[in-house]
Amino acid sequence: NMKNSDPPLVEAPQAGFKRSSLPQDRGRRAALRMGLAAGLGAMGASMTSAQELPAAQTQVWVDGARAREIPVLLRWPAGRPVGVMVYSHGLGGKKEGADVWGKAWASAGILAVHLQHLGSDAASLKGGFSALRKAMQPEQLAARIQDVSFVIAEMARRRTAGEANWAGLPVDRLAVGGHSFGARSTLALAGWQRAGYSKPDLVPKAFLAMSPAVGAGVGLEQARKELAAVTRPMLLCTGSLDGEVLNNGETPEARRMVYDALPPGKKALLWLDQADHFTFAGNDKQIPSSFLARRNKVTLELEEAHHERVARLSTAWLKEQLLGQSMPAVTGLASGDQWLRG
Repeated sequence: NMKNSDPPLVEAPQAGFKRSSLPQDRGRRAALRMGLAAGLGAMGASMTSAQELPAAQTQVWVDGARAREIPVLLRWPAGRPVGVMVYSHGLGGKKEGADVWGKAWASAGILAVHLQHLGSDAASLKGGFSALRKAMQPEQLAARIQDVSFVIAEMARRRTAGEANWAGLPVDRLAVGGHSFGARSTLALAGWQRAGYSKPDLVPKAFLAMSPAVGAGVGLEQARKELAAVTRPMLLCTGSLDGEVLNNGETPEARRMVYDALPPGKKALLWLDQADHFTFAGNDKQIPSSFLARRNKVTLELEEAHHERVARLSTAWLKEQLLGQSMPAVTGLASGDQWLRG
């Protein structure tokens, strides 16, 4: 089911994100994008310029069983999709977010399906701290998990029905990802065992968690028990300043611990020095400091380079998991960055 337009949403502070306008900064941004294309080409990926991609489509899908609307933004590749990524934004986000990642994946032939989760999206920012705390409650996480599973099933239905653009969609080469609260949805769909969560979705072949967390105060042994069933490929992306937001008690070390807690064999970690929580939101427009968190000057200066690394390496990793294209040795990291597999 689909409506032709999005419901009106209260504009979040994202609408005021600052884009650099200095000529040298525009040149640096262009150079980084050229570097992304060159890096993917060197990794054997077929890369289309973001400027050559079809315009993003916005729709509202309706889960009739829950009488719930799910706004989606579709970034189609220039040709027929070779894979699919279903992506879940963080708390207070919206479907237009993570555009850096979505454009990179679409440029490599992967259909990027960005979801918006009503109840924990940009509209919740209007109410400030108290509204956001309410928006991060377990019932909202459960709703997000069901949103993702519905969208996966809806794409399969459209494919089977032979609907325009959806016929032949490679639903057997599908990944699920998300940032922050969306990373929790991703972990749950991959098999994270925590009371009140739905069962894992068996369709996705791989998962991508940006700024992952299993809860403040959860130790390594407990995390290992809860994540024991997460055996499908999982890429985690976090960094040395990716800590607390909304006084939730998270630390960079706790987010990194998720990698250590996962069963060995099909996991990977990208750790970026000086990257903070909003680095991994993947927004082209830079997020300033706010009541959510303060941002360091060095982090803002490095953000475009950090974005290039996440986009390039996540794309190459997805192509390995979904298409079987081996990922060569990783290059282009700074001295404090790490790429781990185990």
